[in-house]
Amino acid sequence: GSEALAKVRKLNQNNEDDFSWMVKYSMKFEGCHSIHTYGAEGQGGGNEEGGSPFGVQHLAKFKLCQSDHSCGACSNAGVYMVELREFAEAYLEAQQEMQEANCEAVQENCNCQYYYGDDQACLNKCYKDAGLDYCGEDQNDFNAAEFLECREADFGGNNYYGNNAQYYIGPVCSHQGYTVNLAVFTDAQCTVKAAKGTYEKYNYGYSLPYSSEPMIGTKCMSCKNQQNNNNGNNQYYNQYYQAEPLDTCTELYEQSAKCEKKMVGKNQYTRDTGSCDYIHNIVPALETVYHKGGSGTSTGLAVFFAITTIAAAGAAFFFYSKVERATVDLSTKEGYIA
Repeated sequence: GSEALAKVRKLNQNNEDDFSWMVKYSMKFEGCHSIHTYGAEGQGGGNEEGGSPFGVQHLAKFKLCQSDHSCGACSNAGVYMVELREFAEAYLEAQQEMQEANCEAVQENCNCQYYYGDDQACLNKCYKDAGLDYCGEDQNDFNAAEFLECREADFGGNNYYGNNAQYYIGPVCSHQGYTVNLAVFTDAQCTVKAAKGTYEKYNYGYSLPYSSEPMIGTKCMSCKNQQNNNNGNNQYYNQYYQAEPLDTCTELYEQSAKCEKKMVGKNQYTRDTGSCDYIHNIVPALETVYHKGGSGTSTGLAVFFAITTIAAAGAAFFFYSKVERATVDLSTKEGYIA
């Protein structure tokens, strides 16, 4: 879980301060992975009185692909892994900022002087002509970022809905790991899904946002900060302009476990390969256990003791036991593997 990921990240920390190379790359979401946690407060497993100590942690895998190559294939790229909550928060925020910038650009160039109708209708036409279907929509009705961690729903319980059952909303990875969705659960660890139609029952038939459509897209996001280049048509300025990387890319890169073994654009001295085994072997093994064993408490106990027993056999299995015994926040900077 978080402790293993934090320690793995420390194994090969380059302390890199110069991220100028990132402007030539684009970030692409590759998948979501779910693993068991034990005693992981804030990570799906809780220390609440009477609550189960077992939970689930979601991890996001992403790549940095060369922007001048086909981002669809994204081969020979760096592979990285962070906590899903951190990736999704950064992704959704960056997406919102880019959408707002696109809408503002269309609005500034939308000439409604000779349009016969109200200004909003004219503006909507400009948005449609530009292919921007998200402009002018109210995006504040549902904040998906609030449910990137398991959170109590505002329906159910002893309230005006007249139902004593309590429900929770949290993220879920598809079984293949390609998409991230939201779902309704009956437990505070978001491990037991509620009956189909529960959200609709208490929300006038409306479906839970992102319950079917993916929360995170798979299109590449350029790591070049386009907003800093406000003088794109000024040739004199462009001669001396040095592009800067997007904060989203640099922050996620710093927080991530890294495997740059096959990354084109970096040489053998600057590639970070310290987390390749964790990303390609440890996490898939833990995820297999999660999917085969389910997320129930009794199963979780069996998995926990099995993994901790195997862990004593060698250093590689050290991560298995730490995932189950305790969780340290991914952003912690303390401690190295002994």
